[in-house]
Amino acid sequence: MRHNLLIVDDEELIRQGLRARILYLNIKANEIYEAKSGAGAIEITETYPVDIVITDIRMPDMDGLTLIRELKKSGKNMKFIILSGYAEFSYATTAIRLGVNAYLLKPLSNEELKKTFDKLYQKMAEESQIKNALWMQKKMGREKSEYDMEKRLNSLLLDSSDAISGVKSLAKTCQIDSSEIDTDTFLTLGAIHINSETYDNAAFRQIDHDLICFSIRNVFREIKASCRKQIVNSLSDKNRLYAFFFMKNPEKLRNEVEHIFVQMHAVLEKRMGIYLTMGIGRTVHSIDQTLAQESEGALRQRIIYGNSNLYFYEDIGIFSEKNFPVSQVQVLSSYLEKNEIHKIKQLLREIFSEDLLHKYGMPYVRIMWVRILNVILQYYEKKERDASSMEKLLMSFDLPNQIESIPEIRQRIIDIIMDCVHEEMISDLDARSKISMAVAYISEHYSEDLAINDLATRYGMSANYFSSVFKTETSESPVNYITDLRMKRAQELLKDTTLSVADIARRVGYEDSQYFFRVFKKHTGVTPLSFREKTNGRLFR
Repeated sequence: MRHNLLIVDDEELIRQGLRARILYLNIKANEIYEAKSGAGAIEITETYPVDIVITDIRMPDMDGLTLIRELKKSGKNMKFIILSGYAEFSYATTAIRLGVNAYLLKPLSNEELKKTFDKLYQKMAEESQIKNALWMQKKMGREKSEYDMEKRLNSLLLDSSDAISGVKSLAKTCQIDSSEIDTDTFLTLGAIHINSETYDNAAFRQIDHDLICFSIRNVFREIKASCRKQIVNSLSDKNRLYAFFFMKNPEKLRNEVEHIFVQMHAVLEKRMGIYLTMGIGRTVHSIDQTLAQESEGALRQRIIYGNSNLYFYEDIGIFSEKNFPVSQVQVLSSYLEKNEIHKIKQLLREIFSEDLLHKYGMPYVRIMWVRILNVILQYYEKKERDASSMEKLLMSFDLPNQIESIPEIRQRIIDIIMDCVHEEMISDLDARSKISMAVAYISEHYSEDLAINDLATRYGMSANYFSSVFKTETSESPVNYITDLRMKRAQELLKDTTLSVADIARRVGYEDSQYFFRVFKKHTGVTPLSFREKTNGRLFR
């Protein structure tokens, strides 16, 4: 195994000499850093990973022993070798107390240096083996504990005879601190379905479902929430997970579940290409065989009303209403794409009309608001907006709970969405401006190595977004645009100059003349020499 070394000495010749000896003796080192002072050494260890520090004792600003004391405060597992021309016993005893791994006196022979490193490397390898063994032991213990929990909860959900009495017992089974759970605590269960789009987007295959489930569980657990929560895989359906939520306030519990789902949606879809639908059962005090049935029943609404949404069992009656405007939310997506502001405003007024608000009440507002947030988040995903835009949108999640009158609810929601649209329009204008700059840059630098990633970085975009906007503005991909420009210039040079094909290839950005030959023929249908002969009536070589 190779390690990163740091040589600390105020004399450059000694540092360089020690580096040369380490390389000469074939002591395996990944990186060898140098510092001429204790302060410099500390800065390096804060910037780079360092495994072994080789330091002199006597240095102007900070002696070697003080340096070791300071580095040990960092908590990093570094090893230390002291090199010194001073053989006083006091230095050695202090070094031993500090846990220094070797104390070597100058002048040092190659044999002694090699022997010291061999012993130290062996010690580090043994420590690594012990550490890995302990880590594996703990990991296996954690995995067994999680699997036991998973089995127990799945058994509870699928077999009513295997019942747990009370929410407190269930919380304990979920490995949640049951001291925070009492008889006043409410519970709800979510059935999470992994949509087929997850596998259709080429990021994942069916065999990757373990990785997908692992990602979902990690994101779920990382989301901060006021409720207590736990998530487990279904043992009967690989595309299903179950989420448990505990909270004393039943009204707030629903809000927390909605918030968690929207955040999962924002992270999993945008960053990972994982698409989810979730069904939530009733909020209850006690546990019975309907716990899973209700959440699955809510989830089945996706068959009628679409995936990537959140469904509550208690809202099924609302959804069954003939005039419930579920499909209108999807129309919003197409209006956003086309920046049809007038139509967006009209649609939102229809969705949040006074008649509908009076008819369905606040549950309707909450359902539609979560749906609309999902649509906007998907819109942002396509546009690759920065994280701050997403955060701003998520901050407005709790809006329905903050407003008292129907007209205010409608207006505030319209205002938020209009802000998003206007920001996006400004962003698009900015992107178009940057593409114009990129086109000008390509025209001047076509003879250089032009990588799409580098161009995108130059103009503050991701490569995918840069390529997408570039094609929209020029009707060509960046690669085709650059190739067309190079071929056009090559044709001019073939026609107007006597330069060789190899020279022309280099002038238009191709170091490999054979590759240029193939690209030119593919682009024009003839070889460069044939093109010159046809256009000039003569052949220049």
